[in-house]
Amino acid sequence: MHKLKRMLRTKRGFSPVIAVLILMLLAVAAGAVVYSYVMGWLGGATGAPGGTQGEIIFDSIKIDASDSTVTMYVRNTGSKDLTIDYIYIEGTGYVETHANVTCTPALSVNSVQSIVVVTTGTVSYTADYVYEVKVSCTDGTTVAQSQVAVA
Repeated sequence: MHKLKRMLRTKRGFSPVIAVLILMLLAVAAGAVVYSYVMGWLGGATGAPGGTQGEIIFDSIKIDASDSTVTMYVRNTGSKDLTIDYIYIEGTGYVETHANVTCTPALSVNSVQSIVVVTTGTVSYTADYVYEVKVSCTDGTTVAQSQVAVA
């Protein structure tokens, strides 16, 4: 009996260092779960105004090096109407109301808009050179594509 009491008195649980490490691991895991939940909730709460972001694609782009014109057709494939704001060709921005730009800025759902940018006298294009064309809308919706200029 005396031997059993002495053995029970000397028997201890976890080391304090291991206990602290286990508690820290639990705290980090709980923090990760809370973080992922909150970020998912905030991601849904901070979406684009109006509920959805617009979506546009290029149907076609033609960069004509002989007369320095860029003709593109942009299609609204999203679920809300958009307004074209800027057209960029190789980094040079053109406001949709610029004298060199021919387009109607309104782009309704499932419609196609023709945009013609004439840069005669200001910018010239080289045939067989790749240019980046980008269209930006007022809500931040953008589409960009590289296109080879033709002679």
